[in-house]
Amino acid sequence: LVEETCPAIVSYALLEKVLRNLLMEGVPIRDLGTILETLVDSMNNTRDPDLLTESVRGALARTITRRFCENGQLRAVTLDGEVERRIVASLTKNEHGIYLAMGPELIQPIITQLSDSMKKFQELGQSPILLTSQVIRVYLSRLLAQYFPGLYVLSFNEIVGTVQIQSIGNISLQSDEKRAVGA
Repeated sequence: LVEETCPAIVSYALLEKVLRNLLMEGVPIRDLGTILETLVDSMNNTRDPDLLTESVRGALARTITRRFCENGQLRAVTLDGEVERRIVASLTKNEHGIYLAMGPELIQPIITQLSDSMKKFQELGQSPILLTSQVIRVYLSRLLAQYFPGLYVLSFNEIVGTVQIQSIGNISLQSDEKRAVGA
């Protein structure tokens, strides 16, 4: 498969970049067949290594699920719908690619609430996981890696449908006052 696809369809440099992206985020790369097949299929739509990596991650859903699930359950922090919407709205494109242009009013509550959730994961003795949509996963992962190097950011399409998702916390934009009144 490698001889058929590299370098005729997928350059070695692109394959290396995608494999490096996967390894940096703790995704096993043993299933090289699925990785190459997905790259070939996805290259009709894009040549961006980040977007190709996201396609590969979706194809490796079983591997990712096995890596992070225990007894058919995945404990994770989720994002409130409004937080997701605001993050998607902050995606900005320039000549160098797509990046998050989030202001401190959005970043700070996310970091503060994630910090609280990290303590819960530590008490459970589990790797911290943030579950989000595929659209923002890679950008949010890169941003949060600066603050939480051990945090795994996964998207819903990377988790097999039979897994029960248990929410450890939900990140919202509500102030502490509103949260206390609503509780």
